[in-house]
Amino acid sequence: MKNKSFLFSFLFLFLWQVSVAQQTILSDSNLPIMVISTDIDPQTNLPTEIPDEPKVLGSMQLIYRPDGTRNYLTDSTNELYLNYKGRIGIELRGSSSQALDKKPYGFTTLLQDGDSNNNVSLLGMPSENDWVLNSLAFDPSMIRDYLSYTLASNMGNYAPRVAYIEVIVNGDYKGVYFLTEKVKRDSDRVNLKKIADDDNDFPDITGGYIVKADKTTGGDEIAWTLPNYGGWDTNFLHHYPKTEDITSAQANYIENVFYDLAAQTNPANTSIVDGYPSMIDIPSFVDYMLMAEFASNPDSYQFSTYFHKDRGGKLRAGPVWDYNLSFGNDLFVFGFDRSFYDVWQFDFENRGAKFWRDLFEDSTFNCYLAKRWFELTEANNPLNYFTITNLMDGYVALLNESQQRELQRWPPEEGWPTVADQAQNIIEMKGWIQERIAWMGANIGSSSNCLDVPVPALVISKIHYNPLEDA
Repeated sequence: MKNKSFLFSFLFLFLWQVSVAQQTILSDSNLPIMVISTDIDPQTNLPTEIPDEPKVLGSMQLIYRPDGTRNYLTDSTNELYLNYKGRIGIELRGSSSQALDKKPYGFTTLLQDGDSNNNVSLLGMPSENDWVLNSLAFDPSMIRDYLSYTLASNMGNYAPRVAYIEVIVNGDYKGVYFLTEKVKRDSDRVNLKKIADDDNDFPDITGGYIVKADKTTGGDEIAWTLPNYGGWDTNFLHHYPKTEDITSAQANYIENVFYDLAAQTNPANTSIVDGYPSMIDIPSFVDYMLMAEFASNPDSYQFSTYFHKDRGGKLRAGPVWDYNLSFGNDLFVFGFDRSFYDVWQFDFENRGAKFWRDLFEDSTFNCYLAKRWFELTEANNPLNYFTITNLMDGYVALLNESQQRELQRWPPEEGWPTVADQAQNIIEMKGWIQERIAWMGANIGSSSNCLDVPVPALVISKIHYNPLEDA
């Protein structure tokens, strides 16, 4: 009887492994391979399903040969080629992207106790514990977010670092993702002074903070609102400190920073003593606006729009986030079509707080905006057409192999975006970018009144306010 039971168990295990092998269409790749296995659910004896909160426990191996040679799934147990092998907590993330079968994930690297955070470097990115797996949702080109974060970084701002990978979850090949950094306060991300519960008086109360204009998902609470020119309100949310951690004095302070900004931009007060230049870091607002407008991103200003403020520092815009609906793309499957090359997004269907349009219409700010635009679009500079298309061609070449597996795993469905259209989408995207550059150059205004006035330089690749202090 025991032999029969053993034989049955062995046969079941063998058939299960064969089934998994048939589902898995990946054996090796030119991209790193991430293998995620959630813990077994004792009630079902199956891997735990990954929910949209809370995180569930699991293990992860990240297969990566740093010399650039191919990565093999069989190396998931080979310590020589494991960039990470350890515990994680993982959950679904995103909003509209969760409508798709291919889900985005957020995960935290953990110590073996399954509870303590484990700061590690993944694929050469600075050591941290909070990470995002971007599923390339609604983007047949597969490159819009990746390109946008790279361009923002090349402009001299911190933007989340990115790396394409292929992902397997519980034996199921999920396709091509890119690993990226979660926006958070960290010395190698948004580098701000840590604010404590007792930092409720000047100057300590002045920072650091991260806030965002966004929709409310996952139980997020609205901290305050500001009206826009469309007749509705833009929601602002606490990101750091979190809603449950921020004190009432701190919440009032950072809220008033935004109310004061709205007041000093309408009408525009350009005094360096008490006007908006005394309150905001102009270069960061200029670059954020140029990136949002260049991509014609319908989500900018009203959603996924971050701001941060260090202790004793001015309010800064950024980092960029959520650019899959840009460069002529949108949620077409839901009836949206907003990413046009010949509109200003701050004054189109996408309207954030009034201060964005007020800044654009102020002659001083607009002059800086135009000056920076014409610099960025010069030959070999980050927003030059040929600079960008060279990047795009490199991404497409990198994804050439994995795009075929992505298509095999997620075949076209009528009406939904598909990577089957990648080649044509890239052609259309290049044409759109060319038209966008020409239109913005003709409509952004003149920089003649501020040609001799330097726009302060930004710190390259890293927001670096407190280099000698512990973050």
